[in-house]
Amino acid sequence: MSTMDAYKEELGRFLKGFGANVRKVRLAKSPPCSQENLSHRTRLHRTEIGKIEQGEVEPRLTTLYILAEGLEVTIDELVGDLWVPVERRPSPSSGSWR
Repeated sequence: MSTMDAYKEELGRFLKGFGANVRKVRLAKSPPCSQENLSHRTRLHRTEIGKIEQGEVEPRLTTLYILAEGLEVTIDELVGDLWVPVERRPSPSSGSWR
């Protein structure tokens, strides 16, 4: 497996894990918060929330803050149980930085 393939595979698992955390927190609310309700609270489009929960997109840092605020949790709660990715996106030049 190439370094790029390993990176993409790990990133995919990481984003799916994050999305599952967002969904778990959203549904744990009492009453459970719908994607539509979260969309209104955060002013993020409902389809963007769906894509995040499905692990299809990598949200920006500002989006993490917006989600955390909208769900009334900390960012730590959204990234709980996630690991630090080992693979890093390979540089096109792949040369040494020295």
